[in-house]
Amino acid sequence: MNCTRRVFIKSGLLVTAGIPLLQGCESGENPEVKDELFELFRHPPGTSKPFVRWWWNGDKLSATEIVRELDIMKEAGIGGVEINPIAFPGGDDLGIPSMTWLSPEWIEMVKVALKGAEERGIVCDIIVGSGWPFGGEFLQPEEQTQLLTLAGQKVTGPARLQLKTEELLKEAAPEVVSKFKGSSNELYALCLAPAEMSVFAPARTLPFEKDSQTVTVDVPEGEHVLYALVKVTGFQSVINGAPGAAGPVLNHYNTEAVEKFLNRMSDHLFPAIQGLKGFRGLFCDSMELEGANWYSDFPEEFKRRKGYDVTPYLPFILYKVGHMGHAVEGGAATELTGEAKEEVDRVRHDFFVTCMDMMRDRFLIPYTQWCNRHGFKSRVQAYGREFHPLEASLQVDIPECETWLWFSDGAKNDDYARNPAYTNVNKFVASAARFSGKKIVSCEEITNTSAVFNATLERIKIVGDQSNLSGVTHSILHGFNYSPVETPFPGWIRYGTFLNERNPWWPYFKHWATYKARLSTIFQETDSFADIAVMHPLADMWTKHGPQRDPFPELHYPKYQYRVWEAIHQNGNSCDYISENILQQSRFEKGFLIFNTRRYHTLILLETESIEPETAEALAAFAAGGGKLIFVGKEPFQSPGWKDHKSRDEKVKQTVGALKQACPSKTFTVEAPGDDLIAWFKGLQTQCDIKPYLQIETPDPFVSQIRHQSNDRDFFFLVNYSSDRPFATSIRFADAGKRKPCLWDPETGEKYPYPTGQDGRLQVELPPATSQLIVFEKTAVKGKASVDPAAKGDGLKGWSVRLEHINGQKETREMETPVDLTVDPQTRAFAGWAYYTKKVEDTAGSRYLDLGQVYGVSEVTLNGESLGCKWYGRHLYRLPEHLAGAVSKTIEVKVTTTTGNYLKSSPENQTGQSWTGHQPWQPVGIVGPVRLLPG
Repeated sequence: MNCTRRVFIKSGLLVTAGIPLLQGCESGENPEVKDELFELFRHPPGTSKPFVRWWWNGDKLSATEIVRELDIMKEAGIGGVEINPIAFPGGDDLGIPSMTWLSPEWIEMVKVALKGAEERGIVCDIIVGSGWPFGGEFLQPEEQTQLLTLAGQKVTGPARLQLKTEELLKEAAPEVVSKFKGSSNELYALCLAPAEMSVFAPARTLPFEKDSQTVTVDVPEGEHVLYALVKVTGFQSVINGAPGAAGPVLNHYNTEAVEKFLNRMSDHLFPAIQGLKGFRGLFCDSMELEGANWYSDFPEEFKRRKGYDVTPYLPFILYKVGHMGHAVEGGAATELTGEAKEEVDRVRHDFFVTCMDMMRDRFLIPYTQWCNRHGFKSRVQAYGREFHPLEASLQVDIPECETWLWFSDGAKNDDYARNPAYTNVNKFVASAARFSGKKIVSCEEITNTSAVFNATLERIKIVGDQSNLSGVTHSILHGFNYSPVETPFPGWIRYGTFLNERNPWWPYFKHWATYKARLSTIFQETDSFADIAVMHPLADMWTKHGPQRDPFPELHYPKYQYRVWEAIHQNGNSCDYISENILQQSRFEKGFLIFNTRRYHTLILLETESIEPETAEALAAFAAGGGKLIFVGKEPFQSPGWKDHKSRDEKVKQTVGALKQACPSKTFTVEAPGDDLIAWFKGLQTQCDIKPYLQIETPDPFVSQIRHQSNDRDFFFLVNYSSDRPFATSIRFADAGKRKPCLWDPETGEKYPYPTGQDGRLQVELPPATSQLIVFEKTAVKGKASVDPAAKGDGLKGWSVRLEHINGQKETREMETPVDLTVDPQTRAFAGWAYYTKKVEDTAGSRYLDLGQVYGVSEVTLNGESLGCKWYGRHLYRLPEHLAGAVSKTIEVKVTTTTGNYLKSSPENQTGQSWTGHQPWQPVGIVGPVRLLPG
C-alpha cells in the first residue's frame, strides 16, 4: 500500500472534517497482494468521475472552442460529457450563426467532440434530438403529439342551443407551458350527460357535422352537462429546441413515427462517425408530455388490452389539460356518486394504465432496441404521467433520475429536511436498477434553475451526498455551458450551476470531483444492500386521482409516502421500492422475499386498498414462508380496474383475510405515521421485531446512511446534510462480526483505522455537511487516531482584510472581528478573493486553527507555509509541528467566493440580473469566530 499520506498526516498540514486524525497509515495487509477495489478507489476510472450535460447553446459552434472546453473539463476532473444541443439562451451571440441539427457542419462538430473526447479519455453521450420532449419542424401532422381533452358546460332543458364550434374548441384548448403555434384541433365528440349520476349510464352522443361552424343541441328537460371532446394535434412545442429539432413534439404513442424520428438521426449521424469511438449512451430527457394521451387506434388498443370499450367513459375520465398535464379546476362535470363513481374510477385506472403500457411498448422498448441495434446504450428519464414510476426503468440500459440544488447558502438549514435535494423518482429508478441487475443509476445532478451564481462547493457536496443516499451511483451534472471565452462575463448561460473557468471557485472544483469519483467507484463496483421492501398504493392513486407529473407530483398519496424510506434508513435499515409485478414474480424462501439478487425480510404496504389477486397470493406466500408483512393504515380488500372486478375483489378479500388468520405472528396492521416519521419507524422496529443492521443511538432528521457490500467487506456511507448542525452519536454495527472498522477517505484516497469502543460501538462525529465511508474488513488497518478538538474560547481580533474583486478593483479594510461582507453596503457586492491577515503572539499550546463559519472556500498559510484548503464543513486546520512552537505567527486566510452578489449589484449585466436580481444577498466571507485551539 502506498503510504505517501503518512508523511502528510505526520506533518499535520490539514484535518479532514469529521475524520479522526491519524498518525500513520500502515495496513496489516501483505503489501504484495494488490487490493483491486481499493486501487480503483484511490485511482477512479473515468466512468466513475462526474459527467456533465454540455449545453451546445444555440449550436453556435467552432472546433477550436469545443477542444478548448474539453481541456477545461478534463483538467477539472470531469470524466464524461453529454452533448446537448439546445436553444440559444440570449445575450451577445458574437455574431456567430447557429448550425442546424444533423446538418453536415453540425455533424462535423460532433466528430470534433468525439475525437477530442477520445484523445482525452472522456466518455461521450448525446441527447436524441434537442430540448425535451424531442420532436422537430419536419414532423408531419400524424406524427405530432395528440391530446384528447374536453370542456364541459351546464345546460338546462328543454332548450335548443346553437353553439359555435370555434368557441367549443377554444374552451377545450390545453393550457400548456410550451405551445406549438401550428397546432390543429377538431371536435371529436359531443355528449350530453345528466348533472348527477349514481348508477352509470353512458352519455348521449350528439350528432354534428365535422366541418360545420355551428352545432345544434336539443336539451331535454332537466339539468345536464354538455361535454365537447376535442382532439388536439401538435399542441406542444419542444422546450428549448435548437434549430432543426424544434417545432412540434413527437407522438410517442405512434410506433411508426417514433422509429422514423430515431432513424432520421441514425441515418444522418451514425455513418459519419464510423471509425470514432462513438457514444456510450443515447439520452432521452424529461418526458414532460403535458398530458398527451391519444393516437388514432387508442380505443381499439384499449379494448384489446382491457377487454371492454372505453368510449362511453371518456367524458367522465378526461379533463381540460393545464400546466404540465394537470387538470384545470372549475370546469362543469357530472357529479358522480355511489356505483357510478366507483365504475368511472375503475375505468380511469384502466385508461391511464393503458397509456403507460402503450408508451412502454411503442416508445420505450423500441427506443432501447434502436440504441442497442447501433451499438449504444439507452439512457432515459423514464418517469412522468405516461410511465410506471418503477417498472419503466426496467426497460432502460442506463436509467436516470434527478437531484436538484434548491437553495443557496442563505437558505434556512431545515430546508434540507423539508425539501431534500433528491426527487421522489430517485428511489423508484434506483430500485428498478437493482431489480434488473444494473449498478449504474444515473442522475441529472445538482439541477439548478435558480441559484446558478450562488451555488457553493459545500452546497454541491450536500446535494451530491443526498443524491447518493437515494441510490444514485453515477452523476451527470447540470451542467456545463458551451460559451466562447470572448463572450462578455459571465458568458452564455442556459441553466445550471456556474461550472465555468470564470467562476472564482472553479480551480477547487476538482476537489469535489475527486471526492465524488471515489464514492461513485465504490457504489458502482459493489452491491447495494436493502432488507426491507416498500410498496406504494399506485393503483389506488391512479384510480382516484390519476398518475402524477413526476418528479414533481401535485399529490403525495399518502402524504408521507416519500418520507418512509428516509425514516427506514435513518433508523439503521435500508429499503427498495417494489411493484406488484415484481412481487408476483418473486420467490419466497426462509423468511425472505427474493427477486434476482435482492432479498427482503420485511414488506411494507402504504395505505394500500387495491391489489391484483395474484399480488394477494404473493403476499400470502411471503407471510407463510416466514416473512414480515406490514399493512400501514389500511389493508387491501379489492382489486383495481373494471372488468370482472367483483370476482377479483372477492379473491383479494379472501386471500388477505386468510393470510392474516394463518400467519398472525408475521402480519401486522399499524397506524399511519404522523409528522415524526423517525419515531414512527423506530416504534415499528420494536413492534414488529425489525432488527436494524445499524443501531443508531440518536437518529437525526439530517443524518442518513446507505450500505453496500463486496465479498467480505461492508461499506456504510453516513452523511450529515445539515449545513450548520454537527452530529454525534454511538452506533453499533450488528453484522460486523470479527471484521475491523476503518475509514476510506474519498478526499485523499487513503484508509485509516476507526476507533472502536469496548462494546464494539463506534462513536461517530459528523460536523456540518460532512460524510464518512466506514468499511468493515477482515484485516485491520494500523495507526493511531485522535479526535478533532471542540470549538471553544474567544475569537481572534484585529484583522486586516484585502479584497480583490472579480472586476479588478482592490481595497483593504480593518475588521475587529470578521463579519459577513454583505452586512456592509459598501462590500455587499463583493465577489472574488478576500485575504484575512493577522499576526499572533504567544501561541504556546495551540495546535489547530478553527475558522468558524466560512461562506466560500478557505486556504490558510501560516508564516508563509500553506496548510491546504477547505471547501466544505468545518474549516479546521492542524498547525505543523515545526511551526507550533513559533513565538510569532502570521496567519493569512484566503476566501474565494461565489459571483452572485456582484451580478445582483450589476443592473447592466442582463444575464446576471436574470438569475440574481430577484434573489436575496448571499452571505460571503469569514463569519467566525476564528480560534486557535489546543491539541
